Parts: sequence; structure tokens; C-alpha cells
Amino acid sequence: MKKIPLKNFDGVIVSFITVALLNFFDFNIIKAIYELIFLIIIWYLVIEKVFEEVFYFKLHKIYKNTFYFLFIFGVFITYISIKRFDLTLSPFLISSLLLTLLTSYIVGFSAGILQSILIAFHINDFYSAIYMISQILLMNYLIRNINRRIEIAKSAVFTSLLSFALLLDQIPLKPLYLNIYDISYGVLNPFISTIIILGTLPYIEYFTRIYSNIGLSELANMNHPLLKRLSLQAPGTYYHSIMVATLAEAAAERIGANSTFARVASYFHDIGKMIRPYFFVENIPDNQENPHDSISPFLSHLILEDHVKSGIELARKYRLPLTIEFIIPQHHGTRVQKYFYHKAKELEENVSEDSFRYPGPKPQFKEAGIIMLADSVEAALKSLNSSNYQRIKDLVENIVSSIYNERQLDESGLNLKELELIIDEFIKVIVNITKARIEYPKEEIKKVVQANGDNKQTN
Repeated sequence: MKKIPLKNFDGVIVSFITVALLNFFDFNIIKAIYELIFLIIIWYLVIEKVFEEVFYFKLHKIYKNTFYFLFIFGVFITYISIKRFDLTLSPFLISSLLLTLLTSYIVGFSAGILQSILIAFHINDFYSAIYMISQILLMNYLIRNINRRIEIAKSAVFTSLLSFALLLDQIPLKPLYLNIYDISYGVLNPFISTIIILGTLPYIEYFTRIYSNIGLSELANMNHPLLKRLSLQAPGTYYHSIMVATLAEAAAERIGANSTFARVASYFHDIGKMIRPYFFVENIPDNQENPHDSISPFLSHLILEDHVKSGIELARKYRLPLTIEFIIPQHHGTRVQKYFYHKAKELEENVSEDSFRYPGPKPQFKEAGIIMLADSVEAALKSLNSSNYQRIKDLVENIVSSIYNERQLDESGLNLKELELIIDEFIKVIVNITKARIEYPKEEIKKVVQANGDNKQTN
């Protein structure tokens, strides 16, 4: 028999609060006890299992706290609406849809189903459970991977049609005027819920720093203050970040990870470099001496390591998503700055690799692992200067193998099959980027230039 994961008492506390609110207006001790026992059992059999499966809940306690709040709020506000008005007017979709947008489909529909069953049991109406669960499943499924606000509105259309079909079954049981009201409210409910969700989502994202794909897409705007600063203060890093984003997005899409997050996180992964931009090779002008040549390799290590701390501070200051804050240290993992380590070895014999190691942690989820790989591959491309397919393939395979053999990806969730797909996607993208352009003879170029010049004079 499988052991129930009773690791903490959060489920008991949340269940107690939920049942207390549910029985606030019509308290029945027997019913309340049954509801409490039912909710606690389902919580530790299902919800705790969901927490184990979805990596977000392992990253930071705010994810669980947000789930607790939205679940309790969803149950209470839905029950109050049913009690005061009607089932068709209740906002039963809102909390589950918000959880799907902010975390994942399995989280949203699990919360929605549990909410529906609990309320249906409390009001002794089995039909209401079918009515709510069917719409929750459909709309959560339709919005599970959306990136644009309009897509939520589109999902509301199909959910309205389902609501209409479900309410038709109730026509023989009610007077005509009640059927007209019910059908009207039922059809409008998904649209009203959509408006409320779109209105509240930005506030939830800002205060919790848990972002939906919609919020992430808005962060990808190159007019974001941090990205504008990066482009002006560290243009080489800015270009590097865009290239990393191109690689990471393609690889994430190939293996079924969150490609929107991979792209946006890549834009911000090196924002800490803008504090001391000229200590990073991509920002050093060709005619300028490398500042690391005149300082100790130990100091160089500290300067490079500090860009991680600076990046985290900037992410917090500008309230970037928590997952982007986690990417900043994780894309370096616990790797060694080998160039400065070997330079230090030339000066001193007894030098430990740990003295030149990033503090970590290693990538904790797939997108973090992808960005680590993309970051290393893009940095190595600068020394390749070739569009030869085999050389590109060898470079990518060597870098990915090196990172894998260092066991940097052990905690990322990436498997060998996915790494093969990532390598293949990196190669495709790089080949397209570095593909040789047609080289025109000099005489042809001269004719084109002269023709353009003549046109400008005659215009």
C-alpha cells in the first residue's frame, strides 16, 4: 500500500479554513466533520502528489501559498455566489484558471475539481458538480499553453457553448422565465470570468512574482528598462543574450518545455554584467586592453562571480519573475572558471578548483538546463568563425557532453533523449545563422553602388 505523503500540516490547516468558511453561514457540525475528513484525505492523496510532480512548488514557498489562497478564495466566493444568487452566476472558473495560467494545467484542474466536488457535497447537488467540472476541464485545457490575452477570450466562446448545452438538459425542470435567466447567465459566465482574470492577473503577477506566459511575453518587450540599460551599458552582452534566447527557445520548443519562458529568461540571464561591463570579453572593444591581464586571477574570479549577485539584486529590484531570478545563478551551476583557474595554477601550485567555482545551485528545471547549454554554446561560437556543418556539430556535441559529464544537469530533469534533441536543434539554428552568404564579384558590387547613387541623385 502506498504511503500517504503526510510531510507537513499545511493540508490540514487549509482544509480547516476552507471548511470553516464553507460552513460560516449555515453551520452543521456533522456535515462540517465529513467535509473536513474528505478534504484532508483528498489533499494528501492528490494535491500533495501534484506538488511533488510540478517543479514550481519545489522552488519557493510562494507557489504553495498562492495555491492555498486561490483555492480557499475560489471555494468561498463560489459558494457565497451560489447561495445568494445562482450556480450560473458563480465565479467557479476563476481560481482554477488563474492557477493554470500561473503554474500548470494539472494544478488548475486538480484545484477546480476538488473545489467543485466539495461545494456540490455541501449544497447536496450532484448536477452542480457535473456543470462546474465539465467547464473547468474544458477551459483549463484550452488555456494551458496560451501566450496572448485574446486566446483566453477564444476559450470562453467554447466554454459558453458547453454551458448552453448543459443548461438545455435542465429546461423541463424549471419555469420558462428561470430557464431564460439561467441560460443567459450561464453563457455569459465564462466571458465575465475572463474579464476578471485578465484584470487581476497583472496584480497577482506583480505581488507574487509568479508570471503567466502572458506576463512573460510582455516582459520580452525590448523597451523594458533593464533590457534598454543592458543594450546601452553592455551591448555585447545584450547581443549575446538575444542569441542565447534564439537557441534556448528553439530547443525548449523541440522537447516540449516552456519556450516562452526559455526565451524571456535568456534575455535577462546576464543582466548583472551591466554593473562592470568591460570585465566581460564580449563588451571589450577590439582596441582596448583586457582588464583581466593586469589583475590577479583570484580577483578576476570574484568580479565575474559578482555579476550573479548583481543580477539577482536587479531581478528583485525590478520584480522580475522568481523563475528568472533562479535562472541567473543556475545557468552557471557549480562550474569552474577554468581560464582563471589555470592562470592561477601558473602562479601557485596549491590552488583548488573550488576557489574558482560558481556557487550554484545547478539547474533545477529543464529550461534552466537548456539556458546553461545555450549560454556555453553561444560563447564558444565566437571562436569558431566557420559555417562548416561538421565543425558546428563537433563544437555543440563537445560542449553539451562536457557539461553533462560535469554532472551539471543531474537536477534539471533533462534526459539523454532530450539532450540529443537539444543538440540537433542547436545545430540547425547555428547553421542557419552562420550560413555563408552569396559572395558577389567586386565589379557587380560597384555597379549596384553606382546604380543606387544615380537613383538618389535623380529622386
